[in-house]
Amino acid sequence: MNTETLKELLLNASHLHVFGYGSLLWKTDFKYDSKQVGFIKNYKRKFDLGNTTHRGTEKMPGRVAHIEESEGDKAWGVAFKVCGKAEIMKALNYLNTRECELGGYTTLVTEFHPRENPKQTLTVLCYTATNDNTLYLGPTSYLDMASQVVSARGKAGSNVEYVTKIAEYVKSFIPEDTDEHLFSLDKEIRFLIRDRQLSKHRVGQDPELHASTIINPVPAS
Repeated sequence: MNTETLKELLLNASHLHVFGYGSLLWKTDFKYDSKQVGFIKNYKRKFDLGNTTHRGTEKMPGRVAHIEESEGDKAWGVAFKVCGKAEIMKALNYLNTRECELGGYTTLVTEFHPRENPKQTLTVLCYTATNDNTLYLGPTSYLDMASQVVSARGKAGSNVEYVTKIAEYVKSFIPEDTDEHLFSLDKEIRFLIRDRQLSKHRVGQDPELHASTIINPVPAS
């Protein structure tokens, strides 16, 4: 679904819910009125999508989050409520550039279940990718994935920051989410950084690697 179609669908809408499960959790960068933690059914978070702009380059792609269909699973995240036609259009235009043009994502409209009342549903817009995407890297071992992440950097910063801050946010604010894929990758990244003997001083020179949490990871809630 492209942005023009969304604009037609939302022509008379007073609000829009945007579902974030990756960097939108900690780097939203658009105006919203409220947010709710919750999940969408029959999807799971993966890091099989490459990125050559925000968190990587053509020569050294980073790995970024997407969601894929998985019967019985839940993809946890946050639904951000954007109110008013003007703010909705601003958010859509911003997200189209960030997620679609530069990130390679497509849009998906689905149902979101709030944590406080999972029987309730909200219609949400989210951004994802499928395995026919030209940037799709596919699954591999956590060691190989972590090696790619540690080596990649794009215009928005390091790929390490991208993955570890998602993990930190989920552990701190969505303790119900037991995402083994996310936490295994996060753990491997931190081990790999230690194994490469990056000192606290050297890591600390780059604020995007947020040294204290790389060396001393945030415990699960």
